[in-house]
Amino acid sequence: MQIAKHSWLLVLLIAACKPAPVVEQDPFPIKVEKNNLIFTAGDPQLKALGAQKASERDTVVLHLTGKLVWNQDVTTNVFSPLAGRVASIKGERGQKVQVGDELARITSPDFGQAQADAAKAESDLVLSKQVLDRTQELVTKGVLPQKELDAANTAYLDNKSDRDRAVERLAVWGGKGRDVDGAFVLKAPMGGVIVDRNVQPGQEIRTDSILANSAEAAAPLFIISDPESLWVHLDVSEQDLSNLQVGQKLEIRSRAYGDQMFPGTLTVIGQSLNPDTRTVVAKGKVANPEKLLKAQMYVNVNVITQVPKMPQVPIKAVFLRDAKPWVFVRKSDNEYEMRKITTAAEDAGYVFVSQGLKAGEEVVDEGALVLESIFDENISTANAGADNVQH
Repeated sequence: MQIAKHSWLLVLLIAACKPAPVVEQDPFPIKVEKNNLIFTAGDPQLKALGAQKASERDTVVLHLTGKLVWNQDVTTNVFSPLAGRVASIKGERGQKVQVGDELARITSPDFGQAQADAAKAESDLVLSKQVLDRTQELVTKGVLPQKELDAANTAYLDNKSDRDRAVERLAVWGGKGRDVDGAFVLKAPMGGVIVDRNVQPGQEIRTDSILANSAEAAAPLFIISDPESLWVHLDVSEQDLSNLQVGQKLEIRSRAYGDQMFPGTLTVIGQSLNPDTRTVVAKGKVANPEKLLKAQMYVNVNVITQVPKMPQVPIKAVFLRDAKPWVFVRKSDNEYEMRKITTAAEDAGYVFVSQGLKAGEEVVDEGALVLESIFDENISTANAGADNVQH
């Protein structure tokens, strides 16, 4: 029994001499004070964070695609009012023309008939005038009664009306004189540049071409326009309509000319929605003094909208907590504040901040979600520690 007693004493003595277990300390502890994360200097996690200053702007740019078309205010589509065959063409693409310049000559039976009708009406009028004058002379001498003079005068007036109608009809088509050759001259109805031509020598022209199902047959023979002024058609989605106003500035760029910008102005916003695409067609006007832009080009269009001056931050810097937007603001090299903000418009990867941030403050744009995770982890740890103390 004495030996056993000494053995237990020896065991207790050995146990008492063992060193206490070492508790490993975090070399880079992180503090949480309210919404602030305070890192220890040299914490390697800081290297994964990036921040940039919030810049202040007063414009929002809406990015759209568009299609260039001829400016219809200075464009006319030229069709032939008469059927026939094209005898010759004077109008060529790129040619500058004035009002009344000959574009093409068409041999037209209808025009020939109108010429013949006008010539006959003129001859009939001359003959009836001669009859009237002779009858007047005979009535004066008492050879013929007054009723013959009245009949001659009526015939003359009827022939004059017929002649006037025939001449007016011919004049509508540009004809005049006594020639009956059936050569109808298609003339330029306005000045400008021939930007397109869809007619060839010998081609048969029909007056019902515009009613044909064929797009080629329905095409105008000539298109005259001013290529120094174009329209741009824009398809605008429903959510972007609130950002559009007539008079806004447009910045138009084509892939053909790289970063070269062509200025324009928004002139019309459509009043109806396309039920298939759910878009509204808007229209702008663009100056093209060097004639670099071409009709039917697809272009990129920036619509410039003026807004109250406010800071903007990258969209990736913003994260949601309880469906509200937040950012981390760098207060110093080691301190970051989690701050609630109010956002406004978005523009090309950036979001405008109407409340909660000042221009010049540094916002974390790389690692914001990492900071949120660290914040939540430290809050959870602190809460757990408090619960242990209470127990």
